[in-house]
Amino acid sequence: MMYRPKPRKLGHLVLKVRDIQRSLAFYTEVVGLEVSDWIGSHMVFLRCGEDHHDLALLQLPPGHTAAPEGQYPMVEHFSYHVETLDEIREITEMLVARGIPIDRGIGRHGPGGNTFIVFKDPDGNNVEFYSDMIQVTDETPHTPAVWDGGEMETFDRWNLQEFVVEPPARIKAILDKDTKEGGA
Repeated sequence: MMYRPKPRKLGHLVLKVRDIQRSLAFYTEVVGLEVSDWIGSHMVFLRCGEDHHDLALLQLPPGHTAAPEGQYPMVEHFSYHVETLDEIREITEMLVARGIPIDRGIGRHGPGGNTFIVFKDPDGNNVEFYSDMIQVTDETPHTPAVWDGGEMETFDRWNLQEFVVEPPARIKAILDKDTKEGGA
């Protein structure tokens, strides 16, 4: 049998940012990361654990603007693990208090079973805090499944009961469809 790698976790992510100082303040003060190193004044390495870095911020050239309307960033979101749903709730309160735009949550995904809150950084990237993800071990094996992406259960098993913002348009469409089918 051919060798197959067994990755254990996401190593790091590099984001291109318009204002490195503003983004640095966001990721240290709001997300709680620590600075490891810089390359000049145009790249900073940040960490949340023992790895030297799991996020790096790279300053875009002067004059670079946000993506045009209808364009989407290459990264949908990236996430950081926290221990409990209570911590997710505390983070959500902090985000609201700071006026940080929340994209979706609080919820519980179907695949992975994790709780989540997703919010925007200064450049419009989606950042997620999550807890309670299914752990796959020898003692707790997992059989892969195929989830129907159109069902609410894959997005939020709590059916938006704990959402602190309006759900995204694609989820509203699912709700509208389910309401019409249920009412017919």
